[in-house]
Amino acid sequence: MDITRSRHRRIKSKRMVSKRNFFSIAIMMFVLLFLFQFSMVLRDRQNAYNVNSNLTAREADGENAWEKQTIDLTSKIQTDRNYVLFIGNAAGEMAQSVDRWCDYAKWDLAVYASMEKLPKNLEKLPGMLILESEKYARGNNLETLENLVRKGVIIVFGCLEDPENIENNEELQDFLGIYKVVNESTELTGVKLFKGLLLGGEVSYETPEEADEKERQDLALEVPWYQVGSGTKTYMVGLLDQTGLNVSVNNEDLPTIIWRNGIAGGSVFAVVGDYMKDSTALGLLDGMVTEASEYYLYPVVNAQNLSMVNFPAFADENSETMAELYSQQVTGIGRDIMWPSLVSIVEKGKMKMTCFMQPQADYGDGAVPDNKDLVFYLKQMKEQNAEAGLSLQYKNAESLNNKLAQDAEFFRKSGSSYRYGAAFVEEQNLNTVQEELNTEMLKDVSTLVCEYTEAEPVVSYYTDEVTLQTVTSDGMNYHYSDDIRMRSIQSALGYTNVMLNMQDIFWPERDADRWQIMQKHFSSNLLTYWKNFTVFDSTTLSESNVRTRTFLNLDFSQSRSEDEITLQTSRAGSWFVLRTHGEEIADIEGGTQTKIEEGAYLICAEDTTVKIQVKTAGLHYSK
Repeated sequence: MDITRSRHRRIKSKRMVSKRNFFSIAIMMFVLLFLFQFSMVLRDRQNAYNVNSNLTAREADGENAWEKQTIDLTSKIQTDRNYVLFIGNAAGEMAQSVDRWCDYAKWDLAVYASMEKLPKNLEKLPGMLILESEKYARGNNLETLENLVRKGVIIVFGCLEDPENIENNEELQDFLGIYKVVNESTELTGVKLFKGLLLGGEVSYETPEEADEKERQDLALEVPWYQVGSGTKTYMVGLLDQTGLNVSVNNEDLPTIIWRNGIAGGSVFAVVGDYMKDSTALGLLDGMVTEASEYYLYPVVNAQNLSMVNFPAFADENSETMAELYSQQVTGIGRDIMWPSLVSIVEKGKMKMTCFMQPQADYGDGAVPDNKDLVFYLKQMKEQNAEAGLSLQYKNAESLNNKLAQDAEFFRKSGSSYRYGAAFVEEQNLNTVQEELNTEMLKDVSTLVCEYTEAEPVVSYYTDEVTLQTVTSDGMNYHYSDDIRMRSIQSALGYTNVMLNMQDIFWPERDADRWQIMQKHFSSNLLTYWKNFTVFDSTTLSESNVRTRTFLNLDFSQSRSEDEITLQTSRAGSWFVLRTHGEEIADIEGGTQTKIEEGAYLICAEDTTVKIQVKTAGLHYSK
């Protein structure tokens, strides 16, 4: 009996201990839940989602934008700045690219249709002379070019067009550094870009074996086969399928596409193909000046942007197709599937988003936008340091004005006071937008974004108050020519604007227009091709807008005395790239520096005067 009572007491005692533990655990869980809920409420209250912290007021500072002088060499030159002399068609693609480079590099420009039209004795020599093709170097013109290069003028053959003319002109071959014209036409398997001319390092663009990757290869693969001789430096070569050749080809004998020939301390550059006929020319020209100079210092924007166009959407349009493909409607797909994926990709890529919202695409289908998710997205964007913008793209509406009026009503009913500083517009509608800039919807917009087009500069003033920042890359459809152009723009401007347009997902026309496919390609492209440029700052479009204005407005000068480079800039807070040959920055005063790669530094001019001390790599420096 005593044994039974004792056992009962022990069991009861254990039960009592268990109840105490249970009560303690319950208290702890309640406290944790309260703290968690309190922190969530506190964070939610501190999330000023209705405030665009990146917004800046419109200013008519375009009136003060730096302007190049168009120089007439027959009159007395009134500038002490560097200038480019372009020989060729003033209305051609290459002339346009050179003109834009001058705007960005702050060089003046002179354009002549032929060498014969030049004055016999130039009062001031150009820093660079660019020939549209080799045909401008015939006869006595070649002697003039030889004299100029010996005086330190950088000579650039923008496109070698006719291999037959070059093959029959030994003097021109010697000037270009061509040892032999092997074939007038050769089929390549790809091209290889060596490090040095552009930022981003060495890269090969050889046609991949994978079927779904072959579409990346869009480079011109049929080129003349030039072999260059001693005294030259090669920057790009063509790659060959050597299985069908009788003799294996050494790397130095591969078809040369971009190279430099050194003549009496001067430099002659040659380009095979159309690389100088679009924005790719921007970085190539900076690289050529760098290669021909002791060092080169030039201004950049320093802004890396991601434009999510037509996202989020707030109308459940194209419902039958969406239900068939995703078993959800547009708003659910965006919130539950696309947004978490985008956040993951952006965090891995360490970039910032600007999401150009689209209340609806078809204003005649009866599907009315619902603003219930607007606050959700604004809060999410705030936490991701992203920015909300406006999409002016649509599939069906009476007019842009009508679309804007209906969108204004949508945002008005939501009760949101968020002010939108950036808007996406298709390039074909840029002229129409100008008439709408002072409407209720666009009154705060100070920068426009449009898709990539050579019809517009990479960055520019759209009006004196509004800038235009074009997309530089399509994050979904990315080809080898896009990558070379991207590297070139990064080298010249420290700028990129990668776009992912969601309209193709919500209104698919091909099997490839599926979120699963687009997300895979976008993630792969972004995390692969842009990884060498993470030293440049990630920005939203409004942040980039501020830097674009600084870049377009600044003027600068630089000089060197022994190991000290002095930079004078009209704008504190401006950015520059310094490129050297075997020299490192030992000390900097009036600014900060970040190493981009070997021989390249990003400079922030915190003051209007920056002094940069350089040293030979590997040597100790003491001030």
